[in-house]
Amino acid sequence: MKKNVMRKCGWMAAVAAVCLSPCVAGADASMSEGMAKKPRIVMNVVNFVRNLHHSHSHEWMVEALREEVALNVKYKLKNTILFQYDALIDPGLLEAAMKSDRELTEFGLWFEMSRPLNEAAGLPWRPKHDPSWDWDWYINPGFLMAYTHDERKAIIDTAFSRFKAEFGYYPKSVGSWLLDAWSMDYMVRTYGVDGFCICREQDNTDAYGLRGGYSNGAYYPSRRNMLSAAVDMANAVQAPVFKMLTPDPIYNYAKPKERFPDYPFKSGCPTMEPVCSGGNVKAIVDWFFRTYTQAPGLLNLSYMQTGQENGFGWTKIKQGLPYQCACIAAARDAGSLAVETMGETARRFKADHPRNCPQTQVALDDWSGAGRNSIWYNSRFYRANLFRDGARLYFRDIHKMSDAFEEPFLDKVCTGWKAEYFTPPVVDEYLFRKDGSSGVMSLDGAFERMDATALPGDRLSVVATRADGTAARIVFDERGVSVDGTGMAVEYPQPFRAAARLHGGRLSFDFQGFRYAIGYEAEVEATHGGFAFRPADGHIRLDFSLPDEGK
Repeated sequence: MKKNVMRKCGWMAAVAAVCLSPCVAGADASMSEGMAKKPRIVMNVVNFVRNLHHSHSHEWMVEALREEVALNVKYKLKNTILFQYDALIDPGLLEAAMKSDRELTEFGLWFEMSRPLNEAAGLPWRPKHDPSWDWDWYINPGFLMAYTHDERKAIIDTAFSRFKAEFGYYPKSVGSWLLDAWSMDYMVRTYGVDGFCICREQDNTDAYGLRGGYSNGAYYPSRRNMLSAAVDMANAVQAPVFKMLTPDPIYNYAKPKERFPDYPFKSGCPTMEPVCSGGNVKAIVDWFFRTYTQAPGLLNLSYMQTGQENGFGWTKIKQGLPYQCACIAAARDAGSLAVETMGETARRFKADHPRNCPQTQVALDDWSGAGRNSIWYNSRFYRANLFRDGARLYFRDIHKMSDAFEEPFLDKVCTGWKAEYFTPPVVDEYLFRKDGSSGVMSLDGAFERMDATALPGDRLSVVATRADGTAARIVFDERGVSVDGTGMAVEYPQPFRAAARLHGGRLSFDFQGFRYAIGYEAEVEATHGGFAFRPADGHIRLDFSLPDEGK
């Protein structure tokens, strides 16, 4: 069987063995100078299960789970199954889940509200679409932030108690498209949850608007904002959050069809989600595996996740998930990634990383053939995305992390249909692309390639070569970015530009009434639309570790 699986996945012919040893803090001391730590490359298969759906039959929901379980059994894959409360109390779905290999399967909870959960918790159920619906995907009433703290507590206690009654223990893994920091912290402190998963950034679908935070991977969230990586672990929820379904580092940003006319798909999320564009195209799936297991410049943890909610139905799921599972098994057998339950990965992360660590996603080849490059660097102080499109090289996105910037429904109740979460933006092409402004920080010159190298100390070096043979060097570290061989310029829309101020080596901003700043070492000139940075003593330095001023 192993030989047949290897034959099915074309990308495996080029896979070189990757070290799977943990990235233990302090390991640099045991390695030769100039040699970076090798990343830990991990795959989680997470299938989450609903019972109630306004347009699908019970058998539809059971069949999808049954087939997902059969795939995991066939390929002997460690996996995680997350039950929504209405699935947890359904005998048919429980029976299908119990067909799994129990030694390889972890059970946990998926948090979306439904009529049975609300009624069991003593709360009213108020669907927004139709009074007869027992499940509703709107934030209000379908997610925890639509409830008061006391109501969230009652809902959480009810779900955890029912899970323990079924399995004899409390779940260690919890997921939802959207969770709030208060509920996460309560679950960790009260029930010992080890890890969470939430939606990746997606600007083209659903009601879950996330702008900022880690672009992918794992991070300890701030107790005041689940999207923001905790700067100080004293302010952290003591369990990591994973972004779901492996985002495409190039195209999973903003609305790709609007931004790139040559983008081949009309809709859907550019991720490995098996029912969406990319996740069910074999050549693109192969590209995901190459990008997340073989790319240069990966740091600490390269995290992949797949799986599917059963509500999509097996007819659609089978277009992508069987091929992905075959590739996962082949990669595991070749030693290029570790397949774990989500709880195992969370516990390993906590053991290896006592605080948030830098992680990167590096895409130096483009599955679409358009030749775009994208590099993401994420740390406890900031995230940044360096992007090349044709000859243009620019920072498409830079967000600060902040322990003081509150999520919108930390203490308040969401009464609307959607929820938008942010971290403080410095550059954001999607958020700032208006009023004639590009909203990006462009580097001078016409560039034709990028190369990336991981360096000791969780640093990433990127050399960008121009068409004339000259080059710019960009070095990312935990606290900031150093740039040599180029100037840079940024344009902002109003009123963000009007609120930005230069003073004493600081560039200060105001976003949603919150004041924050970055430090700089450069010659800086205020322009009509933004700021121009020129090298001082040969380089430009941006520092994202400055304390925030707050509200």
